Amino acid sequence: MKTNRPTFYFANPDEAENAFYSAFEMCDLQLMNAVLANHEGCCIHPGASPVIGRESILESWSQVFSQMASAIIHIESISRKESDDFAVHVVAEHFAESHQPNAETSLILATNVYIQQNNGWRLLSHHASPIHEHVLEQQFTHQAPSTLQ
Repeated sequence: MKTNRPTFYFANPDEAENAFYSAFEMCDLQLMNAVLANHEGCCIHPGASPVIGRESILESWSQVFSQMASAIIHIESISRKESDDFAVHVVAEHFAESHQPNAETSLILATNVYIQQNNGWRLLSHHASPIHEHVLEQQFTHQAPSTLQ
């Protein structure tokens, strides 16, 4: 598999996250390749075993993309912790079959870890798990600081 990355620069974790979800929605393996970190990351797709290593992660996304046409994903931020070179975002991923208001949706809770590299911010780790809608409706009682110590 060709894994030469196109030239992209993500100036902050939000740009990297936007690129990640754009790649996901459009089943764009080239963009997914660009957003992945150059490190030995980890990816856990819902209900699957951990995938370790950049090449294996990219191959896993290729398999995911081959099984879906495209997705409509709305991201809801749950928690964001950031430092100068590291960020952890916990999000609710709302998947819809179409843009219609009554479209069938599913809900996934994900943790995305981003790191600052010489070529900008990149996704190091993505862990996604199904979650029930009522869990998100509960109040989060613990509010941690917004920066990593």
